[in-house]
Amino acid sequence: MSTLRLIRRLTQTTLGGCLLLIAAPGGAHGQVGITSGLAQVALVARIAPRGSIQGVSAQRETTTGTLRYGSVTVKVSANSGYQLRVRGTAASASRIWVRAVSGEFQEVKAGSAVTVAKDAQCAGQWEREVQYRIQTQAGGVSTPAPLPVVYEIAISPTL
Repeated sequence: MSTLRLIRRLTQTTLGGCLLLIAAPGGAHGQVGITSGLAQVALVARIAPRGSIQGVSAQRETTTGTLRYGSVTVKVSANSGYQLRVRGTAASASRIWVRAVSGEFQEVKAGSAVTVAKDAQCAGQWEREVQYRIQTQAGGVSTPAPLPVVYEIAISPTL
């Protein structure tokens, strides 16, 4: 028998066996009840809450007698809820008040902080105006001077 005939005979035998196996009633089983449809997948990414103060503008002031009124613009960015606070850094001969989140002026003393802006859950960048009022003592110097305060941001994590 030639090699070519042997290959043909093996091929026919193998194909015949495969056809027999597929055609046999108990030879192959399929899964019943599978249907196709749209699938939705939700991806949730969690990052650590962060915030920063990008910058503080120069003071803008007006003077009326012993009172100076002014404001600064604070640039804030956060990826979570936050509170912008003004904290007194040193004792001053003048009394300093800032407009709190409630709308009322509150006195800022050395070591104390007043919340001037807050946002519960938003993320982004903002410019917040901080309004203040300074009362100098009678006969005191009423020239604009750097305020003895720092601006800080407190982050409220939302998980």
